[in-house]
Amino acid sequence: MSLHSRLTLTTLTLVAAAAFAPQAQASGFQLREQSVSAQGSSFAGVSATSSDISGAFFNPALLTQFSGWQFTSGASFIAMDAKFSEGVATRVNGSTISGPTTHGNAAVAGLVPNFGAMYSYSEDLKLGFLVNVPFGLPTEYDSNWMGRYHGLKTDLKTIDLAPTIAYRINSQWSVGASFVARWAEAELSNALDFALLSGLTPGTQDGKATVTGEAWQYGVRLGATFQPTEALRFGVGFHSAMTMAIKGDVAFDYPATLTGVPLATVQARGFKNGGGTADLKLPATYSLGFSYDINKAFTIQGEVSRSTWSRFDELRVKFADNVAPQALETVTEEKWKDTTFVSLGATWKASEAWTFRAGLGYDQSAVDDAYRTPRIPENTRTWVSFGAGHALSKSLSVDIAFSHLFIPDSNLNLTTTTSSTDPDFTRGNLSGTYAISVNIISAGMRYRF
Repeated sequence: MSLHSRLTLTTLTLVAAAAFAPQAQASGFQLREQSVSAQGSSFAGVSATSSDISGAFFNPALLTQFSGWQFTSGASFIAMDAKFSEGVATRVNGSTISGPTTHGNAAVAGLVPNFGAMYSYSEDLKLGFLVNVPFGLPTEYDSNWMGRYHGLKTDLKTIDLAPTIAYRINSQWSVGASFVARWAEAELSNALDFALLSGLTPGTQDGKATVTGEAWQYGVRLGATFQPTEALRFGVGFHSAMTMAIKGDVAFDYPATLTGVPLATVQARGFKNGGGTADLKLPATYSLGFSYDINKAFTIQGEVSRSTWSRFDELRVKFADNVAPQALETVTEEKWKDTTFVSLGATWKASEAWTFRAGLGYDQSAVDDAYRTPRIPENTRTWVSFGAGHALSKSLSVDIAFSHLFIPDSNLNLTTTTSSTDPDFTRGNLSGTYAISVNIISAGMRYRF
């Protein structure tokens, strides 16, 4: 494969990764912030019980624990700090890629909303509708940073629309299901070294490629609860795997002056606006939770979930003829691994009006050091959470929650070979360390009648 074709493919290979690769607060690129009340206990026991219908995101059978009309809405403000230091960037020939060896916060704070509504068709049959943002948050780097060929901007927007049904079989068993329609829109950009086309000094003619993509996909969530005694509840949840068929477009920003090669020649080699498609394999998630009432005031909860991130073993991208005429498909190895999340929490009902929550959680990383990228510099996370709920009336309640995520420093060690088929051949080697911290502040309300 020629160098210019490899350079073009490099820009487009990331179209699908852009759709699901920003900073996130769960393993891989998931967002857990779907229930303010559950966040207060680090989502412990959310598959078994919930203070409001927002828990149906994790287990749709939880709707049977409520009656009448129910409405819930909330939002989580995620303040993330991801700073890069000790950077080293070199090309295949060993020359240094220019740029500061450190970078300030590349994460952009974001707001994650959620909404839910439920109607009791009967005492046992519940109908609901949930709106959630399961993936998201942007990252952005300075245009001159040394890792600019690996990434500049990543911006993701997703929405899940989920009509839901739940049925109480008897006093012990309930089941539920949601049909999920997911929409995603993404924007990705990275620098391109056009000097490589003309044999000039590398880094002297930087341009940029911007990729946008969107997709709809459909799946299901299933769940069941079992209550063997009045004090003890168990719950299981399942989120189906999805394969997102991302359709994208690429637009090139050329250097102000192209030396050594005419613009028409550059465009004829494939560096012109065009399209590409990719299938992204998203994981299935299995969860199990319990809730035990020690007495009328004090409850303990636990949760464990497993996400099959090993499905994301490769990224296969196909391109339109006008973009990459000499190679219409490329494959990038990802080699992610399955992850487990565990948490323990407690709820204290201090009075009829006030409820307090606390919890600890541990979330594995799906990415090893060798495959971590500037777009996903995540690592294992330890959750410490607190929350409170206050009933303003019999109909209206409010909840708040705060979580701090302790994240060890993340090592970045991307290396390339001298083979032009290597995905990082034109991006170069990049190493460094990320110092990451996350604070999440959430607030929500519940209304019922």
